[in-house]
Amino acid sequence: MSVVRAAICDDEQSWLDEAQQILTSYAREEGLDLPLASYGTSHDLLAATEPSPDVLFCDIELGDSDNGIELVRKVASRWPSCQIVYVTNFLRYAPEVYVTEHLWFVLKERFAERLPEIMEKLQRKMEDDSRSLMVKTVTHETLLLPCPKLVSLERRGRTTFIREVGGRVFEVPDRLPALLERLPSRSFARCHASFAVNLSHVRLVRQDTIEMDDGSLIPISRRFAHGFRDGYLDWADDHAV
Repeated sequence: MSVVRAAICDDEQSWLDEAQQILTSYAREEGLDLPLASYGTSHDLLAATEPSPDVLFCDIELGDSDNGIELVRKVASRWPSCQIVYVTNFLRYAPEVYVTEHLWFVLKERFAERLPEIMEKLQRKMEDDSRSLMVKTVTHETLLLPCPKLVSLERRGRTTFIREVGGRVFEVPDRLPALLERLPSRSFARCHASFAVNLSHVRLVRQDTIEMDDGSLIPISRRFAHGFRDGYLDWADDHAV
């Protein structure tokens, strides 16, 4: 993680100054190149012409027309790869932020203390999100598939069907174990002799099926159930803050 572009959005200038000092000090100690931009309103952030940030440290009560949660929805649309860290004075917002994808929720008073953990998790997330799977299809096309967009893998006969966000399916000859060796082990897990899933796209785990975020259902077999559930709990624990 040699360069991380960061942004802070908060309507309190005193906190903008303090957060910037904390981040700058951390970057200096860790030898991290951390270009940093600060914004006092959601409008200023969304009007910015700087390169898209890798991470946004966002307050929830912004004092303008948007609260932080609504702002994050707009950020996700404009900069889909930007990771979100909610930084607030109020613990009561903790349940509300889970309507949006985010990396961390932290109280301002503990921001400096928790920053190393936040940045470590950001590094893992950025590394996984930057990875792609190179495959040769059954029609001899060579493709580079971004790992975060992959939803599930299904082996049928001599073909593995790789399903991507949006419904596109790619047919490859590789077996599941060979493909899983080349995918991020923290994010992908086998749940059946014929199926593996991207854990970040799992919506609900039932006794014998997995509901994905696109509504598709994937079976869980007895053989793989224990290992899958352990892996999913580890993934959920790593993503719960």
